[in-house]
Amino acid sequence: MPTVEFNTNELTELTGVSDLNFLRERIPMLGVDMECLDRDKATIEIFPNRPDMLSVEGFARALGNFLGINKSVKQYTVNETKGEIFVDASVRKSRPFISSAIVKNLNITDARLKSLMNIQEKLHITHGRNRKKVAIGIHNLDVIKFPVIYKGVRPKDYKFIPLNFEISMDLDEILRKHPKGIDYGKIMNNFDRLPLIVDADNDVISMPPIINADRTRVTEATKNLFVEVTGTNEYAVEKALAIIVCSLADMGGEIYNVHMHNVIEKVI
Repeated sequence: MPTVEFNTNELTELTGVSDLNFLRERIPMLGVDMECLDRDKATIEIFPNRPDMLSVEGFARALGNFLGINKSVKQYTVNETKGEIFVDASVRKSRPFISSAIVKNLNITDARLKSLMNIQEKLHITHGRNRKKVAIGIHNLDVIKFPVIYKGVRPKDYKFIPLNFEISMDLDEILRKHPKGIDYGKIMNNFDRLPLIVDADNDVISMPPIINADRTRVTEATKNLFVEVTGTNEYAVEKALAIIVCSLADMGGEIYNVHMHNVIEKVI
């Protein structure tokens, strides 16, 4: 079972419960194993069938429902945008499913950024089966021009600067030289075309399930996010997107939809 670590102050603020003894007594009733709860952190083992509880926002939501603090199931408003994604037939064999959303007007603190990266990786490892089933990309919306295209490309056809690198590399080089390419490249071993997400200017956003482009990096200065989830199982992809987006909404963000166009029959 995955083990998560939450900031105690965040947990108490989200639930409205500050009595730690009360929380120590009630949290195990959710069916989780609580290893530690002190003034600084809560360390909890989460069952694999509850990926929604891997984030502090999702856990607080579930705990609030259990304790009766939340009087009704929380409803999330999804606003309309003109954002579109076109899905090309060339990803059908390798990684056919993608879902995405926009979240605006966030206040991303250092703690929230770390929490977001943590839930992303926990979902990759558990729900995403080490990115084979599901992989999540979170990007700075303000550098992306819509419409977005999701397609399969030959490894030598595109070059971009991958996250945390300073040099441009083609996709084959990323698989051979970038740490994430070395770790996860085997997922794409049997395909001659690799999944790639590009924007209207043909600038790379992400090479799922391997690495994001450095240009879409998220920092504390980022206010608006583009979230994309790709994978081999449509239900798992949609569920992962919902978990991430609801957590971002609980941080104060506003959710916007992205219109999907599946699948273009002509290979781009």
